[in-house]
Amino acid sequence: MLSTLEDEASARMGRAVKQQREAAGFSLRMLAARSGISASMISDIERGTKSPTVITVVRLAQALGVSAAALIDGGAGPAPRIRVLRRGEAASGEHPARWQSLGPAASGSRIDFVRYQIPPATVLGPSAAHTPGTVEHVHVAAGTVRVTVGDETAELAAGDSCSCRTDAPHGVENPDPSAEALIYLIVERG
Repeated sequence: MLSTLEDEASARMGRAVKQQREAAGFSLRMLAARSGISASMISDIERGTKSPTVITVVRLAQALGVSAAALIDGGAGPAPRIRVLRRGEAASGEHPARWQSLGPAASGSRIDFVRYQIPPATVLGPSAAHTPGTVEHVHVAAGTVRVTVGDETAELAAGDSCSCRTDAPHGVENPDPSAEALIYLIVERG
């Protein structure tokens, strides 16, 4: 009976990890780099063939930006619409040239890349919901912005990035009354 309980818990957790990873737009390798857990171990966890240690669950949860409880209880609630990547947290490197990942992108998607200069105290939106599967990636180059998708909001400062599932009304606001904000936006059409 205990092995059945363990099997069910492992399967439920594996589904939650995969759901959260896909909602964040991360590949197995991206999640491995962010968490320090090998891609093969993450794959085994997602398939329910391995039961992770508590430390592994915590590391995966931190990398995904969710609570460990969300993975343990199988992600009973909906995945968050907004995923924030704070300045200095992105994958980066220096060989042969310095690079920094500003957000995940799926191969084969239809992409729009837009640069927005948002005047002080200006609101863009709300924009209508896009088709399911549409993801918008925002990188704040200067200033501060408030990103809202549905009933979720994220405050971002220069150097921060976020990925948002925009199948709900959404918008961006520059709340600063005295400074322009500059953002780069990549839209992956669903």
